[in-house]
Amino acid sequence: MVVYCFYLFDRNGICLCYREWDRPRRMLDSAGDKANMFGMLFALRNFCMKLNPDREGEEESVGTSGSRGLPRHFITQHYALHYFETATGLRFVLTTGKEFRSEEQRKSGLDLSRNLKEIWSDIYVNYVCKNPMHEPGSV
Repeated sequence: MVVYCFYLFDRNGICLCYREWDRPRRMLDSAGDKANMFGMLFALRNFCMKLNPDREGEEESVGTSGSRGLPRHFITQHYALHYFETATGLRFVLTTGKEFRSEEQRKSGLDLSRNLKEIWSDIYVNYVCKNPMHEPGSV
């Protein structure tokens, strides 16, 4: 499996963390790349919410997605995108090669959004949220 990029956005679209590994095409403007990624996620999430038949009360909960907003992952011709959003609006995004799963995982429907949830619960919560030096809302 090839991992291209990892993004961590806050609820306002500010990129808190960005890491690039084996990306086939390097971006000259990383700020533009981050803005494009967040914009795509925001637009796709709004599109999915409009198509959702169970929309009662969801306009008020724009910051949360879970199973109501974006799909947990999608695969394009060139890459796969994995997505996890917390109740507080943190968005964890991982782009990988489209062959990210073994045949066994493909049959069971597993994707890497579970791993993003573990990054949030095991790393972000323990080392950022519980850090006494961390100021909420700061980058």
